[in-house]
Amino acid sequence: MMNNFLEIFMRIGIDVKHLRKNSAGIKVYLENLLDALQKLDSENTYFLFSPSPISYKLKNENFNLVVTPSKLPGILWQQYELPHYVKDYKIDVFWGPEQTIFLKKLSGVKKVLTVHDFAYRRYPKTMKRSVRTITEHYGSRSILRSDALVCVSDFTAKELSHFFSGIAKEKIHVIDNGIVASIEKEPEAKEDFLLFTGSLEPRKNLKTLLRALEILKEKGYSPKLKIAGPAGWKNKSFRAALENSSIRESVEILGFLSKEKLEHLYATTKAFVFPSLYEGFGLPVLEALNAKTRVFTSENSPMQEILGTLGIYFSPESEYSLAESLEKLYQNSSLSFYTEKELEKRREILEKYSWENTAKKMLSVFESCARPKS
Repeated sequence: MMNNFLEIFMRIGIDVKHLRKNSAGIKVYLENLLDALQKLDSENTYFLFSPSPISYKLKNENFNLVVTPSKLPGILWQQYELPHYVKDYKIDVFWGPEQTIFLKKLSGVKKVLTVHDFAYRRYPKTMKRSVRTITEHYGSRSILRSDALVCVSDFTAKELSHFFSGIAKEKIHVIDNGIVASIEKEPEAKEDFLLFTGSLEPRKNLKTLLRALEILKEKGYSPKLKIAGPAGWKNKSFRAALENSSIRESVEILGFLSKEKLEHLYATTKAFVFPSLYEGFGLPVLEALNAKTRVFTSENSPMQEILGTLGIYFSPESEYSLAESLEKLYQNSSLSFYTEKELEKRREILEKYSWENTAKKMLSVFESCARPKS
C-alpha cells in the first residue's frame, strides 16, 4: 500500500451509526472519507461499529463491519454499549465522526473526535430541543475527553477555541471536508430555476429565501426554486409559509435524491442559493462549485473561507440583501457562468478540497495518537 508515513499498524474503530439513515451531511462526510481511507490504507485494520446494518458497502479486506444489535437509541448505544465492544476488539484509536464519542475512559484507547460546528450554542432555537440537549451534554464532554479534535474548517477551530478556551492548541487539527471532483466535460444547458440542497430545518433559513423570491416577483421577475434534501426537523413551519406564499406554484420540493439526480440538478441550475444561518463547513457550496455552478451564499466565515472571490454573498438575516444579490442574476444571465479566470481559481479550490487530502491528514492524526510519547 501507500502508507509511507505510518510506522505502526493500528486497530482503528469508527462509530458509523449515521450510515443507517439518510442523514445528509454526516452521511456524505463519512461515506466519502471512508472511500478515501480504503483507497489509501491497506495496512491498518478498521472496525466500523453500528447498532444495526448499514447500506454502505466495504471494499477492502482490512475494513470490517461490526453490527452490535441494540434496542437503545443511538446516543445511548454509543455511551453504554459501544465501549464494551471497543475493549473486546482491542481498538488502539477510536474515531467519533459526528460531534459525540463515548465518554468512558478505556485503557490504551485514544479517542479522536470530529467537531463540525457549534450551531447548538450559536443558534439553539433552530434545533430540536432533544438534539440540542444531547449535543450540549454529550458533545461538550466528548470534546473535553478526546485526545485529538478534528475541526472541519478554520472557522470551526476558532469557534472551538472560543467556547473551550482551555483546550490545548496541539490537540486541535483543522482537516477540511473534501469533494469528489467531477470529470471535466461539456457543461449541460442551464435551466431557469434556482437550487437549494439541504434539509428544511429552521437553521437553513429557507423562509428568508422565500421572502426574497417574493420580493423579486413583486419587481416583475419570475423566480423558480427547486429544493432537494431530507425534510428535517420543524419542516412544517416552512411548508406552512410556502403554502401561503405568492410564489408557492414556483417552488418544487423534491425530497432526498440519489447522487446522480443531485449532480444533474447542480449542473443544470442557473444558480445555487445557500442562505443558511450557520454552518461549520458548508459542503453544498463546494458541490455546486464542482458542477461549475454560480453560488449565492450567506456571508458567514466558512463559506467565504471556501469560495473566496468566487461566491456572491448576502446577509442571511435580510431577505432584502438576498433579493438584491439574486436580482443581479436576473439582470445579467451571463452571471450564471464563470469566466476563464474564475474557472482557473475554481480548479485550485477543488484541488485543495479533495477527500484524498482529508484522508491523509486524518490518518496522520490517528498515527500521532497511537504513537507512544517519547
